[in-house]
Amino acid sequence: MARIGVDAHVLDGKFQGSRTWIENMLAHLPGTGTAHTWVIYSANPAATQARYPAPCFEHRRIGMSGRFARLLLFWPLAARRDRLDALMTTFVAPPFCTARQMVVLHDLLFESNPDFFPTAMRWRLRLLCRLSAWRASAVLTITRHTAGEIMRRYRVPASRIHLAPCAAAVGTTPFPEDVAYAQNLRPYFLCVGRLDRRKNIGLALTASAALRADGVHLVVVGREDDDVGDLPRALAEAPGVVHLRDASPGLLTALYAQATALVFPSLGEGFGIPVVEALALGTAVIASNHGAIMEAGGPAAHYFDPSAPDAAPALTALMRRAVAGDLTPAPAIVAAHLAQFDWGRAASALDAAATDATK
Repeated sequence: MARIGVDAHVLDGKFQGSRTWIENMLAHLPGTGTAHTWVIYSANPAATQARYPAPCFEHRRIGMSGRFARLLLFWPLAARRDRLDALMTTFVAPPFCTARQMVVLHDLLFESNPDFFPTAMRWRLRLLCRLSAWRASAVLTITRHTAGEIMRRYRVPASRIHLAPCAAAVGTTPFPEDVAYAQNLRPYFLCVGRLDRRKNIGLALTASAALRADGVHLVVVGREDDDVGDLPRALAEAPGVVHLRDASPGLLTALYAQATALVFPSLGEGFGIPVVEALALGTAVIASNHGAIMEAGGPAAHYFDPSAPDAAPALTALMRRAVAGDLTPAPAIVAAHLAQFDWGRAASALDAAATDATK
């Protein structure tokens, strides 16, 4: 049917939710029975072809570096050259592209939480994402929370918004050495996410101090980001803290499964994939009640307000309950909650959005 271009430059970027989403969309699209041809644009077409070899995919190189060169020059040329009927981009759509636009808005945190963003970036996103949403034939997002934000803030009708939620991305069977490594750390609380101000890992460090003095570890998995401040040094110097900049899929699975609880104190998220990953492995979750995080955790997680004056003692109290075994999620509640998050269904929603966008 239609030829759909996919801006997949994030496949070569930092590990974050938008990368996990596109990786899983591409992995599951062939299983939807899609009639479209999906043209994947990346920095390394040979690598993406090896990873996504299905006949519904074509692979092209992004021929220009820099976001503005891509937006203003590359995409209009590529759309004409490769006969694209539609082009899917993340957050910002190219203004002069003749193909119909599909824009993915994972969140609107630059609107709801402007302090997380440098001034220039904040205003650039506010302007360009609003214009992209207005022009797009289809707007995709990952939570009902953000869908509501798009309708309320940008006045985009519900008929043009398509929900393609994230799901758990773990499932790799860990090697025995991964399991042994995680078991040797027990008991421990786990934090997963980039080290930046928004992720609020410093609160977990503060709240865990008394428990770490009693022999409980805090394990943090995530790379430093631009506004990380002195958090890496604080993690390195704090007793009872293990900081892993990276973890293989198998090791991450083992760390989730063996943790006393996942601690997710973020001040704002488009979703919160670590929340569903921990729940999928039967691990208790202590999470922030901000933004879309409660949609990820539903009734299976336990929440606190990370911006409240008593956030640290409130988190400490929940962590103590987890050590005592009081927060173990009921399997039936977890299963019912997680049933709504499925990468295959999300890929089907993306395929349906492409059909609607190219009618």
